[in-house]
Amino acid sequence: MGYRTKTYLKKMMGWLVVSALIIWPCYQIVQSLGESTEKADASKLLYQVAQFQMELLNSALSESTRATSSEELNALLLAVYSANYTHERLVLAEGKSLTNLSSLEEMIQYLLRLQISGDRPLKQDERDTFAQAEPLYKGIFENYSKLLTSNGKIIDSSNQRMIKADEELFKLLHKKLQP
Repeated sequence: MGYRTKTYLKKMMGWLVVSALIIWPCYQIVQSLGESTEKADASKLLYQVAQFQMELLNSALSESTRATSSEELNALLLAVYSANYTHERLVLAEGKSLTNLSSLEEMIQYLLRLQISGDRPLKQDERDTFAQAEPLYKGIFENYSKLLTSNGKIIDSSNQRMIKADEELFKLLHKKLQP
């Protein structure tokens, strides 16, 4: 090998090393940006699941206003469990910008209290509670459907209205749970 060939090979190796040192970090940066997009997509999908669960809860609560026995509340209890579980996971994914819905936990407690003694006829006051809870939950549900923008950001005004509706429903159910 000639002197020129050796010099040329050394220069090429040097440029390859420099290129690798530049390209590798750029590739890592692009990969990390892609992961945040995947996380945002995952949060958006989780929100869609939570929104679907809230819609099921809305339907079950609407049907519960016609219930005459505690056994007829099984579908509502299942819907509340599912909606609460899914929303809690969304809160974990989104962080501090979203809060738990305490009214859902209180509704679970209320339903369990009604069903603890087995199947029995519902009292008029208990049926009235569901009739009062339905429009309050609609406030949560309507704002929940407007909670995220198309790019996955939380809309603060909808979040605040949802929190207010949650507090109202919580107060109603909490009052009913008091002896």
